[in-house]
Amino acid sequence: MLAAALLVAALGLLAHGWFTKRSFAARIAWAVRAGSMSRPRATLGWALAIVVTYGVTALVGLALLGRLPAVTVLPPELGVAASALSIAPIALEAVAEIAWSLAGGFLLGALTVIVMTRRGWRVVRMYRSPSAAMNTREAGAALVLSAAAGVGEELFFRLAIPLLGAIVFGSGVAGCVLGWAAFTLAHRYQGALGMAAVGLVGAVLAWLYLATGLLWLVMLLHTLVDASALVLRPWLERVARPRVI
Repeated sequence: MLAAALLVAALGLLAHGWFTKRSFAARIAWAVRAGSMSRPRATLGWALAIVVTYGVTALVGLALLGRLPAVTVLPPELGVAASALSIAPIALEAVAEIAWSLAGGFLLGALTVIVMTRRGWRVVRMYRSPSAAMNTREAGAALVLSAAAGVGEELFFRLAIPLLGAIVFGSGVAGCVLGWAAFTLAHRYQGALGMAAVGLVGAVLAWLYLATGLLWLVMLLHTLVDASALVLRPWLERVARPRVI
């Protein structure tokens, strides 16, 4: 009964933002900004909003369930989901190989950005966050936002909602699908193409979490992905942009 109430509350929190066009997180961010025109302050406002809306909410829900240890140990319900989805466990030693593959992917992405910027190509116009750092002064706040999203969103969408869904529906798979869908829909402001990219990233993060049981690892990867979009990519575009003489 408690799990069902917490799940309804969590989904209701998301639905409120969708239907009112002014989420709880947005209200916190605007309160922190307090009319200031400072971009770093606005970005830090969003960082706090994400931590409170997702991170703190998830921890409170887990505490009420008596499941706080799930932050460090994969819940049995999600372990069953991993088996049902035929996701083979990955030992911590093997994570290094995954890290090298991810590093190669980031490098390839960086080279692609440089080449496209140098040649002035705009093959696909992706969503560009208003919090993307436009200069080095804004980079620090963007990194804080990346970390806040990595920690807060993973607690909420990768752990809390899947676990609650597993308890309520009696299926860890259903819980994971619900968490993935909520994560994707929460980024609807990025448009259809952005949501498709978020859905793909969310699926990879969910697989990695179920395969390793290491929530901190997916938090770190999520943070790196966001930092790449908010800090690295804008910096590469500024550096690679041809200078007009």
